[in-house]
Amino acid sequence: MQVAFFRNMNLGQARSRSPRSSDLLDAFASAGATAAVNFQTNGTVIFTGDEPEPLAEAVVTRLTAATGYADLVIVRSATWLVDTVGDIDPGLTAGEVALFDAPLLPDLVLPHVERTPTGELVVHTLTRSHAVTSATGAGISAGPVLTRLIGVPVTCRGIPTMQRLVARLTSLSGCPR
Repeated sequence: MQVAFFRNMNLGQARSRSPRSSDLLDAFASAGATAAVNFQTNGTVIFTGDEPEPLAEAVVTRLTAATGYADLVIVRSATWLVDTVGDIDPGLTAGEVALFDAPLLPDLVLPHVERTPTGELVVHTLTRSHAVTSATGAGISAGPVLTRLIGVPVTCRGIPTMQRLVARLTSLSGCPR
């Protein structure tokens, strides 16, 4: 079981060229997924199928043709998500998990603090595949800050969303928690 995380997708939102739920699930079926189900409306899809990353890229190609959506998709396995989200400090409940594929990382001492005009972003965890962050202040998102720091596009989900996703994955597949 895999999860596709689409950046800047909110199902049915025309201004972001986001597909409707049925369009997204049809694109997965056309790309060869054996099963696909939306998780919330934020462009997170639980799916099964051979060669998950090429399959998800084929979904983006289909969506571009159908709706104009042409942004980033990141794929992670259910097992990786259960392990990674399980490692988040339980006291950190209001932050974000950023997903990306970075060939290199900047040399940062963690926790790393980025000051912005409206507050601070704290990077608690940073690997070549994800970061865990928290913020103080208004309107601070990890996406733009991390994109600048690591040089690749990222997509983010709130820690509570990721915890709900792991609970759903666990119930669907029996992944140990």
